[in-house]
Amino acid sequence: MKEQEIPFEMAVLMDLLKPPSIEEELSMEKDIRHIQSSNNIEEVKRYSEAITRQNHEQSRFISGCLHEIHILKAKLACASTPVKRPNKNLLEKLLRL
Repeated sequence: MKEQEIPFEMAVLMDLLKPPSIEEELSMEKDIRHIQSSNNIEEVKRYSEAITRQNHEQSRFISGCLHEIHILKAKLACASTPVKRPNKNLLEKLLRL
C-alpha cells in the first residue's frame, strides 16, 4: 500500500506540534514542583497572574501569525492559479463593466 502524503497545511501544523525535548520537560517539571512546594499564597497569586498575562500575549501573537499565514497562502493561491473571468455579456459590454 502506498503511504499517503500529508497535505502541506497539515505538514506545517505537524511541525508546529513537535513534542518538547527532555530538557524542556524537565525544566517545566522543576517549575511545577517549585510552585507546588510553595506555602506563600501571595507568591503563587503573583506567579499565576504573570503566567495568565503571558499566556494572553502569546495567544494574541500566535493568532496574528496564523492570520498572516492565512493571508499569504491566499495570495499565493491567487498568484499561482489566476481566476478566469467569463466573457462579458452584451449588458456588461454596454455598461462597460
